[in-house]
Amino acid sequence: MPPPRPRKITAGEQVVSVFDGAITFRNLPHPTRNFNLEVTFSDHHPHLLRLREHEPPPHFHYLQVEYFQVIEGSLYVDVGPNRVLLTHNDDELPVPPWVRNRTIPGPLSNDQQVTKFLLSGPAPKGKESRMLDYIFYENYYRYMDEMVSTGQAIDFIQILCMFDAGGSCIMLPWWVPCGMLVSRALGVVVGRWIGAILGYQPYYREWTTDWDTAARRMRSSLWQRRFAG
Repeated sequence: MPPPRPRKITAGEQVVSVFDGAITFRNLPHPTRNFNLEVTFSDHHPHLLRLREHEPPPHFHYLQVEYFQVIEGSLYVDVGPNRVLLTHNDDELPVPPWVRNRTIPGPLSNDQQVTKFLLSGPAPKGKESRMLDYIFYENYYRYMDEMVSTGQAIDFIQILCMFDAGGSCIMLPWWVPCGMLVSRALGVVVGRWIGAILGYQPYYREWTTDWDTAARRMRSSLWQRRFAG
C-alpha cells in the first residue's frame, strides 16, 4: 500500500516550523554554499526535552561536507566517536562525508531559551540528482512532523527513500559487517527501487517550495519519474 498523501500544503512558506514550534528553520543566501539553514531550537519545549532523553539515531552523508556554526546557545554534534559541544565562541565545525554524525540540543539553562545555529553545505560535484539541500530538509522534517503530530508510526521505507535522495544513510549497529556499505545498499534497493514500486517518493509537491527542481531530479530516475508529474 502506498503511503498517504500529505495532509497539509506548506510549499512556499518562508519558515519551516515543526513539532509544535520546537524546531524552525529558514534558508539564507550564501555565496558558496548550496544551502544555508538558520535553525532555531526552542530549548525548553517538551519535544526537545524528550530528544535529550532519547537521542536520534546517527547517520552519515556520502557526497557532501556538512557545516555547523552556533549563533546562540549550545549544540552537541557527534562526529565519529567524539561528541563536540559547540557554542557561539567556536569556529564552524565541518563534518566530512562517510563520517557518522548527529545533532542533539546542548545543556539546558534557565537563562537560555533558544539555540540558533547555521547548518550549511556545498553542492556535490557531478551528483545533481541526489544531495542535501533545502528541498531535502523541507520534505524530511514535514514528514516527521506529520507523523508525530498525528501519532502515526515512522515508516522506515519512507525514511530510506528520503535519505537516499539526500545523499544520506542511517547508521546500522556497530556489529553489522561493512555497515556503511550495507546501509548505502539499503537506501538504493529498499528506499529507491522497492520504495518507488510501492509508491514512496522522496519529495512531495505539497511540501516542496522548489517543485521544478525536485521534479527534475525524480525524472532522472527510471524508478521515480512517475512521481514528477
